[in-house]
Amino acid sequence: MSKTVEEISRATGFSITTVRFVINGQSEKFRISAKTRKLIEDYIAIHGYSLNYAARSLKLKRSDTIGFVVPDLANAFFARLMSALEILCRKRDLLLLTVASHEDPELENRAIANLLARGVDGLVIAPCQTATLPKLLENKTRVPIVMFDRDYGSLHYPTVLSDNFQGGLEMTRRMLQQEISCHFLCGHAESPSIQDRIRGFSAACAEKGIPEGGSLIRLDAEDSTSAGRHLMHGLIDDLQHPPRAFMCSSLLVLEGALQQIKSQIGSIDKTILIGTFDDHTMLDLLPNRVVSIRQDEAALAERVFARLIEPMSGKKRSSPHDVVPCRLICRNL
Repeated sequence: MSKTVEEISRATGFSITTVRFVINGQSEKFRISAKTRKLIEDYIAIHGYSLNYAARSLKLKRSDTIGFVVPDLANAFFARLMSALEILCRKRDLLLLTVASHEDPELENRAIANLLARGVDGLVIAPCQTATLPKLLENKTRVPIVMFDRDYGSLHYPTVLSDNFQGGLEMTRRMLQQEISCHFLCGHAESPSIQDRIRGFSAACAEKGIPEGGSLIRLDAEDSTSAGRHLMHGLIDDLQHPPRAFMCSSLLVLEGALQQIKSQIGSIDKTILIGTFDDHTMLDLLPNRVVSIRQDEAALAERVFARLIEPMSGKKRSSPHDVVPCRLICRNL
């Protein structure tokens, strides 16, 4: 097991300061003898060296850690964004600590409190509730905080978002070029990002003169495969057959919807037009026409990280909101 500076000092009999000078390559500057340097370096070569982060944090008053609170890492979008943000943190020798709230306000509050108590140097949150903001203000923390994915109207913290309205508008337009109408299955319908997607869907329906656009939308409180199954089950029961075209608010909802069609009907008709928010290479395996919206996780992570380090660098916040465009992807059209 690697040794700390304190352990190396005790084992070699030299002071902690001397050990630090040798480790930092400052032996000549502080006139440490070649014999002393060799003894310390030989000991480290055999036993290794590890930084005592607890002691370092107390001395420097920073932990070199960033807290990251997301709803669900089973969601491919959040997993990819976490990966992109982790790479940016690593380049600055920062450790990303990730906690999932599972869309549970109590778990979210606990995660935020625990991360702040551990002394994180910054906090990135995809909030699952409006109450997150006042609770953060109550803490009166000076830790830089950035919200992302959901806009609950915070003027106190910078917020980084995908352009969900435009994404919903463009995907629905493309779907309606192929079919005369389209159903929209939405999980976690109260989320601001899902509400923006619904507005985009409704606007595209209105452009096509589809007055019952609202009746084509089906809502569930959860973003999950079970929500997708539930929504598709009700839709098939009402139509007495699978829909000719449908789109989903997430890949999890799409997975559940396809499971339900297979279970209830026996097979998935390859003529069904499918749309979904977020993209995955597994969609390439479907014989169906597929339209998807890919959020730019790399660009989102870069914007989030830039907003996070602005206060650390002594800069003023550049803007309250950053909106990142999405990309439309079409398969078999």
